[in-house]
Amino acid sequence: MRYDVFADSNYHVCMPKISVITVSDRSAAGTRPDKSGPLACQLLADYGQVEAPTIVPDQVTAIQDAIKAAVAGGADIIFTTGGTGFSTRDVTPEATAPLLSKRAGGIEAALRDNPKVPAAALSRGVAGVIDLDGTRAFVVNAPGSTGGVKDAVAAVGPLISHITEQLADADHTAPAEKIGLTPHQRATHAVQNRGYSDGSDAQVVWAGVTDQPIDVAALQEAVRDPQAGAVALFDGRVRNHDDGQGVVSIDYEAHPDAGKVVERIAKACAKGSGAAKLAIAHRYGHLEVGDVAFAAAASAAHRREAFELLEKAVEQVKAELPVWKKQQFTDGSHAWTGSA
Repeated sequence: MRYDVFADSNYHVCMPKISVITVSDRSAAGTRPDKSGPLACQLLADYGQVEAPTIVPDQVTAIQDAIKAAVAGGADIIFTTGGTGFSTRDVTPEATAPLLSKRAGGIEAALRDNPKVPAAALSRGVAGVIDLDGTRAFVVNAPGSTGGVKDAVAAVGPLISHITEQLADADHTAPAEKIGLTPHQRATHAVQNRGYSDGSDAQVVWAGVTDQPIDVAALQEAVRDPQAGAVALFDGRVRNHDDGQGVVSIDYEAHPDAGKVVERIAKACAKGSGAAKLAIAHRYGHLEVGDVAFAAAASAAHRREAFELLEKAVEQVKAELPVWKKQQFTDGSHAWTGSA
């Protein structure tokens, strides 16, 4: 298994070594070009370091020798293509099964589960772990058709990184969000999510209601901080429709304590958020289509805390703020609702 370093010397990502074996009498004899092997290499390149395909005839001994050679050569994943059908020369499963110390029934089922291709159910390919002289690898048999190769890679490819970790006896409780990622995606995820929240309180720089136009850019600038690598912004405006009716304008009426409610919500959301700063502003008075009615901004060292604080604050203001709105519709009618 090869290890590369991405962006930070503390983060390493394993690049599984993948060997592809094409099982075909005619391709081995040179009477038919190998299409499935090169396709498998191309598709599997997203999941590891892939070697050029090895081509062997439909013979049990030749197939087993090729698999053993791949293991001895350091392959983590061995992907065979061809020889999984019912013809007398289809012996790839018979060659592979005796080498396996553990079968992967779930993957075998996934290879055959394709409602769009009924013939997929006829594939007899096996999959599982091979132990050879203290070295472990994972073998999977794919059909010989290019369509079968595509389906097999789609089923197995996203699991390759997790499979190789298990081959090395890694922890079985890998985070669900990391399973199925390519090595590059896993490295990016590690680097971009290495921060953590310290549970500190965010500073509320402004929270209240106003009858003046909201300057969204100024609100965003107000939460900027040298320690904040992320600023999240909500910019809520009056739209020209509501529940199928055309909207001309909105008149907001605020309770005398509306500003205090916003301030209370802001402080409660900021407490223990691990973010840096928070600002919230809600309009009252007459607004036309396109005017800013509600804006909020949050900053934090990392985007997660900024997003989480912003969402929490916005949702609580929408749920609790004592502001009523009168919507004027294009047909001349209007409606009052008790919603921010």
